[in-house]
Amino acid sequence: MHGSGKTRIATESLVTRSSDIPGSLLTLVRAWRRSALALFVVILGLNLTACSTTKPVAGDKEGLRNVAVVVSNRAPVFQKVATHIKQDLGSNAALYYLSGDASGDTQLLNKISSLKHRKIVAIGLPAALWSKQLVGKQVVFCQVFNYRQYDLVTPSRKGVSSVPPPRQLFSRWKKLSPGLRRVIVISGPFHEGLIRKAQSAASKNGIRLDHVVVRSDKEFVYQYKKMVGRFQGTWLLPDNRVLSRAAMREVMSYSVRHGKQVMVFNPQLLPIGGLISAEPRPDDVAAQALNRLRNVAGGADIPGPDVTGLTKTRFKINKVVARQLGLMSAEGKRGGA
Repeated sequence: MHGSGKTRIATESLVTRSSDIPGSLLTLVRAWRRSALALFVVILGLNLTACSTTKPVAGDKEGLRNVAVVVSNRAPVFQKVATHIKQDLGSNAALYYLSGDASGDTQLLNKISSLKHRKIVAIGLPAALWSKQLVGKQVVFCQVFNYRQYDLVTPSRKGVSSVPPPRQLFSRWKKLSPGLRRVIVISGPFHEGLIRKAQSAASKNGIRLDHVVVRSDKEFVYQYKKMVGRFQGTWLLPDNRVLSRAAMREVMSYSVRHGKQVMVFNPQLLPIGGLISAEPRPDDVAAQALNRLRNVAGGADIPGPDVTGLTKTRFKINKVVARQLGLMSAEGKRGGA
């Protein structure tokens, strides 16, 4: 199944026969079977390449008035960012939600176009795509991974990364697994900037990070099984163009059976075999989005790179998997931060 551009990937419970799994992992697999995993919302927005963080301008709240915050839907991953923006700006921010209906979203477009809102924060891919219809507005999008795929960047529309700082990711992973030396990451195209930064961060922690570009979920699984024997770990990115529900389930199952470490992008993936999850903090996403708007001068263009980076990461460790892999050091026993 090829990635279709939808904003959600559902992750089902892992179904594995006991006879296929080494005895040392049987207890873990049975525990997964008993757990009821909810449908997992994957952010198809979230893209990044250049990741330099914009610093706030002193006294900049005076410049942020009549900010429109357009939210793709009420999924927690979007709603939490919107809530932080509203808490920061108070009455200077107005929240709007896409309806998913063409007629309703057109009405919202007309409404925002006719109001005093000049600065817009678009949260999630649907909102970012919707914002392309706006004229004469300054737009910052966030929670969008594949932004290059959809030509979202213009001089007056730029973004915030959806991936935590690579330096924090590989530093934390190395602390949990001191013997980690080689990691593979597989993605679709257009993420060269992110990968370069990640490879540099990994190298500083004594890790070699290899990148493979694929065009479909079937190719993802094929390349993973073909190459994973050379690596100790895998870094999963939220690229739903090539990481379908079925592909994710198969990759995670294969990793468990072969004792491979997996860093995942959402803690909901820990029960199906992830070792460590690393996700952006919504308060940081909100802060960086507002910083971009605060640094806009009188003109219509947004200064800086296409996408600015984040500064904070929320980690969680799967202590069961860590124990199975022999990684339950004093650091691992704390379970995450």
